[in-house]
Amino acid sequence: MSKKLLARFGLLVIVLFGVTILTFFYTNLSPVDAAEALAVRRYNRPTPQQVELVREELGLDQPILQQYGSWLWSALHGDFGNSYNTGRPIVEELSASIRPTLVMAAMALFFATLLSIPLGVLSASRKGGLADRSIYLFGIICMSLPNYWIGFMLLLAFAVYIPIFSIMGADSLKDFVLPALALAIPMAAGNIRVFRSSLLDGYNSDFVLYARARGVSEWKIANLVSRFALPPLITMLAQSFGFMIAGSAMVESVFSIPGLGSMLVTALGARDTITINACVLLTAVIFVLVNFIADCVNAFLNPQNQKGGGL
Repeated sequence: MSKKLLARFGLLVIVLFGVTILTFFYTNLSPVDAAEALAVRRYNRPTPQQVELVREELGLDQPILQQYGSWLWSALHGDFGNSYNTGRPIVEELSASIRPTLVMAAMALFFATLLSIPLGVLSASRKGGLADRSIYLFGIICMSLPNYWIGFMLLLAFAVYIPIFSIMGADSLKDFVLPALALAIPMAAGNIRVFRSSLLDGYNSDFVLYARARGVSEWKIANLVSRFALPPLITMLAQSFGFMIAGSAMVESVFSIPGLGSMLVTALGARDTITINACVLLTAVIFVLVNFIADCVNAFLNPQNQKGGGL
């Protein structure tokens, strides 16, 4: 098991290395000129000479491989440079932006888990029934709705018509409830389908027939099958957490949360390529680490799943 985890960790390091290459070279291949954008903000109407001076100052006149090597070496030491847009160290801006995004994504993961497990169990245990079809319809509708639209509806319902929550801000955990729900509902809809499928595979197993023959209650059988169906759900939840981090920009914009997604959108609008690289790399690191943790959890669950479930 340890060898598999080490191999998985090595693969994830390679993935992160590939992310740095793709991100850096795609931003540099873009027709957007970061030196020109910064020169416009600095000189208003810059001359070609002033643009070249800014290019030299930023090191953008060097060969692209040399730029990438310098940036990667600094990034490995925790130095992402200064933002072209604000002039502040990017590490400071990332530290301030990542906290609200992590809080929102963690709360969304909690809500997604609360929705996925009981609804998945109910749907699988009532296969073909009214509850199963109702949950299926709920999942299809929620998967079809963009999270920012759900955010608008939640904001309209619980901040305007029923003023339980504030319209904007991220000062307390209460302020993250609505944006977390906006992220969680579409993700939970897909997770319910995956969990239901895993549960049905468990219900069709021989050990369930044996348990029913012994007169074990359906509630105990549902708990037992849930343990066997947890690994796919854990993997899906880990991936959902990564997607919530990566796709938080629109929800943060709706609820005026100064998070990582908002920082990335601002950097894109300002042609701040060095900040874009840092945001994408941090998102990739979080995504990879969460999936690695999910693999570790599944690795510890699998040996228990092979013992017959305690029947």
